[in-house]
Amino acid sequence: MTLRLPKGVKRGVERLAARFGHKPAQLGARLIEEGLRRRDFPQIDLRETAAGRMAYIGGTRFAVYWVAGIVPGRMAVEAFAKEYDLPVERIRAALAYAHAFPDEIESDRAHAEANGKWIERQDAAARSEKTMDDNGKPKSKEKAAR
Repeated sequence: MTLRLPKGVKRGVERLAARFGHKPAQLGARLIEEGLRRRDFPQIDLRETAAGRMAYIGGTRFAVYWVAGIVPGRMAVEAFAKEYDLPVERIRAALAYAHAFPDEIESDRAHAEANGKWIERQDAAARSEKTMDDNGKPKSKEKAAR
């Protein structure tokens, strides 16, 4: 498929593609796909994160992968909506999005899990450093408390 874009739009796509290291055609296809997703799932936001583009319930900090991991397996839709003061329809929209794009949701979940493990390792290493002296030997309890 070939598309003709107004010059200003074309320049904008080219600038954005260069910024993210993509070819303009790749970025254009992604933007069109996201536009279709936004039309089909208006209550879902696609946000740029450190992990890449990720789906969230619009106007919240709830990632769709996280909600899909809790509802309905561990918590009913209505209970989740009540617990977090959200309309039930928004939770159902997140679940519908997760059902429509299972590979994306699984990838987001796996990335978040790996990131959580990395943070735990960094935290453990930092705590360990606080209890060791410059020679790698355990500090006395008095020095470690400082």
